Amino acid sequence: MPCRQPVLAVVSQHQRWTLLPVPWRLDPIALALVACLGMPVQAQFSSSGLVNVYPGNAAVPNGAGNADVGNVGLFVGNGGLGSFSSMGGSLLRVGALSIGPSGTGNGNGVVVIDGTGTLLSLIGDGFSNGVVNRLEVGQWGNGSLTVSGGGTLDGRAESSSCLGQFHHCNNFIGNAAGSTGVFTVTGAGSSASFLRFFGVGGLAVFHPPVDSFTLGTPGASTSGTVRVLAGGTLNTDGGSLGLAPGGSSPTGRERSFADMTIDGVNSLWHVTGGTLDNSAAYVGSATHRNAWATLNVSNGGKLWIDGRAGIYNGIDLTNNGGRTDAVVTGAGSQMLFTGDAGYLQVGRRLGTGSLSVLDGGTASGMFYLSVGRDGSVGDLLIDGVGSRVSINGTASAAANSNSGAGFVDIGRNGSGTVTVSGGGQLVVDTQQALTNGPGMNLGRDAASSGTLNISGVGSVVRLTTSSVLTGGGPGESLNPTVRVGRDGSGFLNITNGGKLLLEGGAVSTPADRRSTALYIGGVNDTSNGGRGIASISGAGSEIRVTGMDTFIGVGIGPQSNGQITVSDRAMVSGVGVAVGRSGGVGVLKVDNATLNFSGQQTAGNLSGAFFVVGSGGTGIGVATLSNGSLVTLTNMGSAGAGVSIGGSGAFAGGEGSLTLQSGSRIEAHTQPGLNSLTVGREGSGFLRLRGASSIDLADGVMQVGRNKGSDGTVVVSEGSSITAGWLGVGAHKLATGNEDGGTGTFVLVGSTLNAAEIVVGTNGFLGGSGTINGHVTNRGIFSPGNSPGTLEIAGGFTAAAGSRLILEVQSDGHGGFATDHVIFGNGQVLDLAHLSVEYRFLGNTNPNDFQAQQLFDVDTFFQVRTTGGGTVDLAPQAFNGATFSAQADTYTITNFSFSASGGASFTATPVPEPGAWVMLLAGLAGLAGVRGAGAQRRSPA
Repeated sequence: MPCRQPVLAVVSQHQRWTLLPVPWRLDPIALALVACLGMPVQAQFSSSGLVNVYPGNAAVPNGAGNADVGNVGLFVGNGGLGSFSSMGGSLLRVGALSIGPSGTGNGNGVVVIDGTGTLLSLIGDGFSNGVVNRLEVGQWGNGSLTVSGGGTLDGRAESSSCLGQFHHCNNFIGNAAGSTGVFTVTGAGSSASFLRFFGVGGLAVFHPPVDSFTLGTPGASTSGTVRVLAGGTLNTDGGSLGLAPGGSSPTGRERSFADMTIDGVNSLWHVTGGTLDNSAAYVGSATHRNAWATLNVSNGGKLWIDGRAGIYNGIDLTNNGGRTDAVVTGAGSQMLFTGDAGYLQVGRRLGTGSLSVLDGGTASGMFYLSVGRDGSVGDLLIDGVGSRVSINGTASAAANSNSGAGFVDIGRNGSGTVTVSGGGQLVVDTQQALTNGPGMNLGRDAASSGTLNISGVGSVVRLTTSSVLTGGGPGESLNPTVRVGRDGSGFLNITNGGKLLLEGGAVSTPADRRSTALYIGGVNDTSNGGRGIASISGAGSEIRVTGMDTFIGVGIGPQSNGQITVSDRAMVSGVGVAVGRSGGVGVLKVDNATLNFSGQQTAGNLSGAFFVVGSGGTGIGVATLSNGSLVTLTNMGSAGAGVSIGGSGAFAGGEGSLTLQSGSRIEAHTQPGLNSLTVGREGSGFLRLRGASSIDLADGVMQVGRNKGSDGTVVVSEGSSITAGWLGVGAHKLATGNEDGGTGTFVLVGSTLNAAEIVVGTNGFLGGSGTINGHVTNRGIFSPGNSPGTLEIAGGFTAAAGSRLILEVQSDGHGGFATDHVIFGNGQVLDLAHLSVEYRFLGNTNPNDFQAQQLFDVDTFFQVRTTGGGTVDLAPQAFNGATFSAQADTYTITNFSFSASGGASFTATPVPEPGAWVMLLAGLAGLAGVRGAGAQRRSPA
C-alpha cells in the first residue's frame, strides 16, 4: 500500500487557542511522516496544513527535486496544524525555519529532514523580517523537528551573512512562553549545525502596550527537548538549557523546562565556540530560578566542549538560580573538554546543580572543577567501576592571567558535595610546569561548605604531579595541595576501602621547594583559616601522601580548626603530621588504625619523619591513640624521626597533648641515635600512656621540658612502657653533656621506663610506681610511689647538687602504715652524698605513732634487689653526706634530726583544726570587749 501524505484539518487563523504547558506528544502528522521514512523515497518535498513562506508568500516547496527560496522564512504549522518534509537527497536553501509559530499561541508544526544526501541549508542574515532567528522549534506553539537517516540541517551555511550589528541568527528549541519544542537528530550520518545562540526552553513574552505585537503567554511554561540519538551529530557554537523570562513583558512567573539527551555510540553534541568570532565554547543551564534543565549523556554518547585558545571554555550546570540534573552514564559515554582553560561548574550563582557520572561514564579534559559555587548547592556523584572524572587540562596565562594546572573547589562561596563510590575515580593529573599548581579545596571561602565522600574498594581520589626537570629547579612542576576547610567548612569522609592519594612527583630542592600537602582546617601558617573535619574508617581506607616534601596539617594557622579521625584499620601515611599549629586548633583521633610516617623532606624544614602535636606560638593540638593503634616513624636518612608535643624545632611554642591507651604504640626506626621524643620543647606538652600502651624510641632521645620556659608532663600507667636511650626530665641534652631545661614531670603508675641514662634537671620531677631500667642522675625531685608506692630502679642513682628525694607515709586507718619504697638494683652505682631526703606524712597520719612502731628508719624506705630476686636493706653508709627533713599535713614537726644508722628524733604536735582557731580567736575578742567595758565604768564622771 503506498504511503500517503496525511490530510490535515485547516483551522482559521482568527480562531483563538489556549495552550497549556503539557509534555510533547508525537502527533498524527509526525507518525505519518515516520511511517513514510521506512520506504524507499526519491528526492522530494511534501507539506500539508498551514505552511507558508514569509515575506513574499512564495510557493512552499513540494514534489520532487531541489528548491531555493532565498533569504525568507519557512513557517510550518503557522497558527494551526502543519507539516513539512525534505527527503531522499533533496536540497533546500531557505533563510529560516520556524515550526509551530503563531500570533495567538496555537501553532502546531512538524518537520522531518531524512535520508542520505538530504540537505536543508539555513542562510538567513539574522536581520531581515522573518529571518531574525535561523531556527525556531515551538514559536508560541508546538513544534517538532527531526533530522534522520543521514540527513543534514546546516544552520551555519553562508555564515558571513550573519556578520554585522543586530544580525542575530539565533536558534531556539521552544521559544516564547507557552511553547513546546522537540528537536531530534538521529542515526549515523545525521547532523545539524548552528551559529550563534542555541537556546532550549525560551520564555520570551512581548505584549502591548509595551510592544506593538503579541508573542508568548505571560506566566506560562515552555518545554524544550533536544535528542541526539543513534550516532547523530549536533554542532553548536554554544548552548543554553533552561532560559530566564525574556522579552519586554514577562511577569517573572514563567517557567522553563529543558531536556538534552545524547544517547548511543557516536552520538555527539559538539560545542565549538564562535563560528564568526572567538567566543567561548560554552554551555549553561537553568539560568533563572524558574528554570529546570536535564542533561543526559548515555550509552556511548558524547558532549564535547572544543575550546578556543586564550579564553575560558566550559559548562555551568545551573547558572543563576535554577535547577540542573545531569547524568553521564555507560561505558564510552563522555563529557569531554579539549583546548584551553576548560571548566566544569556544578552549581553556579544560586540554585542547585547535580552531575552523576555512572557505570563507566567519564568527564575529562577540564582544568577546573567546582561543585557548589557562589550561593549555589552542587552535587557530583562518581559511581561504578570505570566511572571517572579527570581534571587533566590546563589553562594558559592568556585565559587565566596565570598558567594553571588542574584544580577542584568543592564549596566555593556555596555548598558542594562530591561522592566517589563503587570503584569510581576523581583524578587531578598534572604533567606540566605551570605558574599555578594542582590542588583541591573543600570549603574554599568563609561562607562555604564542601564535602568529599570516598567509599568502597577501588574508589579513589588522586592528585598527581609529574616532574619535568631532572634534579628540580625554578622551572619544575608544583606538587599538589589539598585543603579541607580552607576558609570555610570542609568535610572529608573515607570509608570501606576508599582512598585519597596525593602523589607529588616533582623534585623539591632547598632553592625551589615543591611541597605535597594536605591541610585539615586552614590554609597556611599566617592566614586565617576555616574548619576541617576528616574521617577515615574501615580496612583498606587510606590517605596516602607520597613524593617529596610531604606534609599533613590538622588545624594550621590563625582561627583554624581541624579534626581527623582514623579508625577501624584505616591508614594515614606521609612524611609527617602537625596537629594544631600557628594559632590553629587540631584534634587527632586514632582508633584501631595506623599512622605511618616515613622519609624526610628535602627542602624547607628538612624534617625527617615527624609527629607534632601543638606547636607554633598559640597552636593547640590534642591527639589520642586507642584500641591497639600504631604510629610508626621510619627514616634511615640523616634527619632521623621525631615526636614533638608542645613546640617543634621549626615552630616554637604551642600546647600539645598526646594520649596512648588500650594497647596503642609508637615506634621509631632510624639510624642509631637519630630519633627523638620531646614533651614541652618551648611550649607546654602532656603525654599520657595507659592500658599497656608503649613508646619505643630504641636508643633515641626523650626530653620532657626541653628548653627553658617550657612545661612538660608525662604520665605512664596501667602496665605501659617507654623505651629510649636518653631521657631528660627538665633537662636538655647537648652534644656533650646536658643542661637544665624547663619544668618537667615524669610519673610512672605501675609501669616501666627503659632508658640507659635518665637526667632529672633542677626543675624536674621523676617518680611514681613501677620499674626504671637505667641510671638516674637527679638534680631535681625524685619521688617514688603514688601516695605511697614502690619504684624500682634497676640501675644506678646519682644525687647531684640540689637533688631531693620525697618519701611519703600514709596511715592505713587500722594502726598500720603504707610508705614509699625505693628498690635499687643489685651492684649498681649509688651516689647519695648530695641527696636531700624529705619525709612527708599525709593526711591525718601521726608521726609519733610511726616513730613508736620503730619504722622511722631507712630500712623502711630503701631496699636493694638481690640476684635471686629478693630484697635486702640498703647499707646506712650509702647515705653519708645526705640530709634529712620531715613535714606533716596535720602535725607540726620540730627539733627534727635523722641519721641513716640511728633513725629519727623529733617533736610532733597536732595542728589545731581551723574551727578551734576560730573559737579561740572569738573568745579572745569577747574577753577584750569585757575588759574594755569594765575600764570604762571605772572612769571618773
